[in-house]
Amino acid sequence: MAESALDKFGMLLIRKVRDEAISDWKKMIHGQMKGASAEQVREILRPLSAEDKEIVTQIIPGIVDTVLHHLLWTVEQNADLQLGIRTDQGIESLREISDGLPGELYSDEGWIARFSKESPRFL
Repeated sequence: MAESALDKFGMLLIRKVRDEAISDWKKMIHGQMKGASAEQVREILRPLSAEDKEIVTQIIPGIVDTVLHHLLWTVEQNADLQLGIRTDQGIESLREISDGLPGELYSDEGWIARFSKESPRFL
């Protein structure tokens, strides 16, 4: 039961947060997204070559993964903060059913490897 609850949360976190954030930033850098923020990003990157912009694009997954790691660490370390997932058995505390929330992200069996459609973490 614990794994399915963790996987349910992990899939949601990776596909709706991680992958969407990476995709949005790639689109901003490559001119596929409109809006003031996207234009500001492109303006900052304008002096860079295409190769330099590709390097920036390649580090985005690492930045996003670091944010997710710290979010999960914060949830795990702060008893005042409760994060749960609804299952057939009720609401399960993610802190209680995981051996370590940040660690759920990594390895060949981690959430990123199993659920992400975006580039893998390289750091």
